[in-house]
Amino acid sequence: MITATAWVPRGFAAPFPTKYTFDEEEFQRIADLAKLQLDDANEDLEEARNPSKEENGEKGPKEEGSDDEAGGKDVRSKG
Repeated sequence: MITATAWVPRGFAAPFPTKYTFDEEEFQRIADLAKLQLDDANEDLEEARNPSKEENGEKGPKEEGSDDEAGGKDVRSKG
């Protein structure tokens, strides 16, 4: 595992680098943060793949026909 966050050009490194030791609590904190970011990215991906109907201008299930039609029934006049 590489724990560096950036590459340092030759000649700019600290003459006495600080050594960090990670305990299990720190590793768990990092893992939890990574999981949150992964969950957020998966939610964004799912939203991008399946845009909601409201974003497309649709309010609900698509109805066929208009209110002017008689619902497909044969309407006959008496007379």
